[in-house]
Amino acid sequence: MSSEGKETLLIEKIREGDEYAFEIAFLKYYTPLCRYIWKYVRSKDLAEEVVQEVFAAIWEMRDGLDANGHLKGLLYETGRNKALNYIKHQKIVSKYLSEAKKQNSHKPYSYEDNLDPDDHAFFQAARNAIDNLPPKASRIYKLNQHEGLTYKEIAGYLGISVRTVESQMRRSLQILRECLSEYLPVFIVIGLSLLLN
Repeated sequence: MSSEGKETLLIEKIREGDEYAFEIAFLKYYTPLCRYIWKYVRSKDLAEEVVQEVFAAIWEMRDGLDANGHLKGLLYETGRNKALNYIKHQKIVSKYLSEAKKQNSHKPYSYEDNLDPDDHAFFQAARNAIDNLPPKASRIYKLNQHEGLTYKEIAGYLGISVRTVESQMRRSLQILRECLSEYLPVFIVIGLSLLLN
């Protein structure tokens, strides 16, 4: 069977929901696709994240795949679009963050200004907990808590679904609650967002 015939069969199997066929496609294209996406985003971690999202998107839309289509071409086109969206949104968010930081520099005095995070065990524990979050969860958490982006803005910026953002935030908060359980009263009063301002 020709390579084109094998790919057509692979697409047909994926359309039918065959997880083994999907795994074959993943193993075949994951590494070369990561290399391709890296050329756009210049980050190994981000390239891998984009490629994982590409495969997730292909699986979600498997019913609509063209049986006579070209799987490799679809993967690369989807990956390129996601990478370009990331670059475009990164520019928008960079501009937004720059403006937000200017506004934050004129913050009115508050109770929080009296706290010295470096001398407080809670802040150190919280910093450690945040630093030890899984990379994707940490990135989303910081964009939300540090940069003040909404879930929708984060989803657009990273080229992922709002549901993924919500899921990662739930995961982050669960991990932080567990890590900071002994400081729970302080955690409630002060709030983790202080750490990142």
